[in-house]
Amino acid sequence: MSEYRLYTAPILAGTQANWALLATLAIQVYTFHTRFPNDRGWIKILVYTVFPLEMLQTGVSTHYAYWVLVLGWGNTAFLEILPWSCLATPVFTGITAALVQIFFAWRIYVLMRKTIWACAVTAVIVMLALTQGVTIFIVVAQFAHATAFTNVMRIMVGVKAWLITAAVCDVLITTTLVIIFFHYRMQAPSEERRTDTFMVKLMLTTVETGAVTSVAALIYLFLFIMYPRTNLEETPTFILGKLYANVLLFTLNVRHMPKAQHGAGTFTSVYVTYPTDTTSDFIDSH
Repeated sequence: MSEYRLYTAPILAGTQANWALLATLAIQVYTFHTRFPNDRGWIKILVYTVFPLEMLQTGVSTHYAYWVLVLGWGNTAFLEILPWSCLATPVFTGITAALVQIFFAWRIYVLMRKTIWACAVTAVIVMLALTQGVTIFIVVAQFAHATAFTNVMRIMVGVKAWLITAAVCDVLITTTLVIIFFHYRMQAPSEERRTDTFMVKLMLTTVETGAVTSVAALIYLFLFIMYPRTNLEETPTFILGKLYANVLLFTLNVRHMPKAQHGAGTFTSVYVTYPTDTTSDFIDSH
């Protein structure tokens, strides 16, 4: 029976982590709601769309865990049956990921002052975001026809394409933002650069938050390829969408950080992290 632990334990771990990240997301949404009541309408729509999606995803993935761990307790035949919730969980992840990636595409477009290069980079990011979103729908449709877990090998190419596209998109977003912030820092006077630790912290934060989703997608891909006849990939499956959602809310809420938390920098505004109006908000914050 020890071999079945590789099927059930990842589902349990993923469910627990999923609920924990939902709690974190709920706190971040509350913070956004109370601190930014006058934020742009479409930003609020984005937040209040992603949050219900992730709540619904948590319920759906919990049903999947209940199906395997409770209804299927002691009955190995349940491991060969795919409940509807097993197919629905990745769909929510694909939608959330696409929404968050497109948000960051807009962020890059504004920070790059809406130049031709900004249009090109933004177009590539949006294309990758939509591609990974559409790919997961195709994968789920193929998965639905598998009717059994043992036929999952049929969709491996689609899953690889989805995860690689998502990871490439995240890396492109992170790299572009770091280049933008580095460029802005180099434009500052030399005496300000020596004391401005805020931009350094900002670049590090950008790398860290971008790495969260990129690494998670790559771990998902690694587990899916290397251990195809187990459920080890289910843990990142459950939490990937929550990671995207939490990164989004963190990016929005970090604007509220008081100046003292930025270090000894000369910035008086945190619009550099997320410009709400125009790029001039960033330039004028020096």
